[in-house]
Amino acid sequence: MLAGVGAVIAFPALALAACDRYNGGRDDGFTLGGQLLALVPGIIGDAARGAYYGRTLALFEPGASVHFGSYFSKRGARVYARAGVGAYCVMGLVDLGPGVRVASRVSITSGLYYHGSAAGGISAEDVITRVVIGANTWIGEGAVIGANVGADCIVGMGSVVIQAVPDHSTVIGNPARRVPSVA
Repeated sequence: MLAGVGAVIAFPALALAACDRYNGGRDDGFTLGGQLLALVPGIIGDAARGAYYGRTLALFEPGASVHFGSYFSKRGARVYARAGVGAYCVMGLVDLGPGVRVASRVSITSGLYYHGSAAGGISAEDVITRVVIGANTWIGEGAVIGANVGADCIVGMGSVVIQAVPDHSTVIGNPARRVPSVA
């Protein structure tokens, strides 16, 4: 029943996303729909976001969740089973592997050069890259991720990831650096 209520609430946002095919390939309706549904609280909001992203993202597997205040900015994102996005997160072009847990206020950009560079300017063809977060990784509160993170990793709260993180690593700091894992 909760899934049905979520689908009803998500319907206007889905209509907005469907309008994108008529505006030159831009994702304005998709983004607006996601941002509107980000404001729906509680388990009904979680169900509405699940219904919306299940129909609009490249992949959104059952058991995944997106909590209050969070949204995806790129349709190409993929969210696998049991992955969870905490409150107030912004997700770009990302793959969240199975069992990934993202705490609140996390930003995962669409690569390190999403907004161009001082020398090269902005060019959509070469700046948007997919960030992959491996299975069963935990990303702590307030982290900013711009590079791939392997499987079974821990990214400490407030960390800024600008280099790829290998599997089974713990990283902390700005910029994030590997530290010995606690057994």
